[in-house]
Amino acid sequence: MISQDTLSLEILISTMKRSNLDFLKPMFPKDFTNYNILIINQTEKGQELTSKYDNIRVLNSYEKGLSKSRNLALKNAKGDICLLADDDIKYVENFDNIIKNAFNTNKNFDVLTFMMSDFEGKLAKKYNLQKQHNYKSLVKANSVTIAFKNHKVIETKIKFDTNFGLGSIFEIAEEFIWLRSLYKANLKIGFIPKVIVQHPYESSGRFGGSDRVIAARAALFYKYSKRFAYLKLIRYLILMLKKQQIKPNEFVKKHRIGYNAINYYKIILQSKKE
Repeated sequence: MISQDTLSLEILISTMKRSNLDFLKPMFPKDFTNYNILIINQTEKGQELTSKYDNIRVLNSYEKGLSKSRNLALKNAKGDICLLADDDIKYVENFDNIIKNAFNTNKNFDVLTFMMSDFEGKLAKKYNLQKQHNYKSLVKANSVTIAFKNHKVIETKIKFDTNFGLGSIFEIAEEFIWLRSLYKANLKIGFIPKVIVQHPYESSGRFGGSDRVIAARAALFYKYSKRFAYLKLIRYLILMLKKQQIKPNEFVKKHRIGYNAINYYKIILQSKKE
């Protein structure tokens, strides 16, 4: 077993249009220079971000999209353990040791997900407390709570699906797709019921009936259920009706959005085959 002191942790931060490192200050419980960080800064030519610290690396990218940012981070990560990160979060005290200790005491796991709360301590969601993830429980994982053994992920060659995630065609579910692919590749994915990060309150349930979420979910239904996606879309919209996320007079419009998203995603997949 690698000792906690020897195990290196690298934080992979996706951000955009940064001109200096000041955004790191509120993210960490200690001075940010105490941590190994890889920053993927999506920007424009002539507006690149730089770092004078050896342990804080910066890669400027001229592409757009969160999944493309994540993939560039995966390609260039150096840590034994890597942690996915965004630029609007705040880590709790001792978060790095919580992660290292979790991998040292759960050495059979290749990927671990943790918990997230808001700044008042309210958990981001109702977590399933089972120790080992299955396909269904992976949906509970927030991207910024995912840590992984770098060499194990490298071996799989699995990347984020660039059709999903902020800045992509379908704006959610990129972390679920990535984790599910890792799970299918037989990586062991575990859950640690400890909060490592805080994020402003944002209930995904409040946006379940939005056009962008419906479109992304519809595409996701097709990705994994193919012809049954249309049925799953109807079931999802009925659920959104019951939860008052959409109004009865919106049902036809929302169904059309999901239906069109499925068909558009089918075209995307077909074009990749040709």
